Amino acid sequence: MTPSIQIIFASQSGRNRAIAGHLQAQLASKAQTVITEISQVNAFDLAANDAIIVVSYTFHDGELPDEAQDFFADLKEVDLARTKFAVLGSSSKKHIHFGRAVDYLTIQLNSSNGEQVADSVKIDQDPNDADLARVDALAAQVFNSTLA
Repeated sequence: MTPSIQIIFASQSGRNRAIAGHLQAQLASKAQTVITEISQVNAFDLAANDAIIVVSYTFHDGELPDEAQDFFADLKEVDLARTKFAVLGSSSKKHIHFGRAVDYLTIQLNSSNGEQVADSVKIDQDPNDADLARVDALAAQVFNSTLA
């Protein structure tokens, strides 16, 4: 059976939308994927997926993006029933709390009974080749976890 992987993104500059698209391209031949902007996601439906990947920027000096607030609040009420997940996103090392939204989302998904299957990835600004290699490794880990 082909696994279903939902890629959820929050993007202000377009970087994280591009990363989500890159993830989908990596997974498209192996899994059924759908990309959804984070404000359009119903957190209560996440457990219907075999896995989810959340891609988010960090706003200002360590805050979740405004468009991720409702999603994050709903996660506090959701039982992900061991749904496999990974989190990544671009940020700026110029900020005091580099990539903190990635940390917040990872902690909450774990608290919601999700199963983290890859280390979180933080990217400084636009991804370079080494960053894309880490994104590809995350995609492979998420996909491989759906086969177990």
